[in-house]
Amino acid sequence: MAVSNALFNEAEVIKDTNSALEDVQETLALTLVDSLKAGDHITTPTVINMLKDLEDMQLKYYDRMEDNENVQGGLENQAQTEKED
Repeated sequence: MAVSNALFNEAEVIKDTNSALEDVQETLALTLVDSLKAGDHITTPTVINMLKDLEDMQLKYYDRMEDNENVQGGLENQAQTEKED
């Protein structure tokens, strides 16, 4: 039961992380558009750094999702083995 709760909690964290990433993407896009409309000059390194930060966050998100799926798969295999015994 504790493992099931932990997986549920991790799934919730993953969903929250995904939601936060979507918010960051939207904020980034709106900021860039607003800056361009205002005639501000955004330097290429600034944009690149923002995109790198976003990419890093996305990679962490996908790593956590993959880890969660691996644990769930292991638990399913264990449950199947127990049923067969």
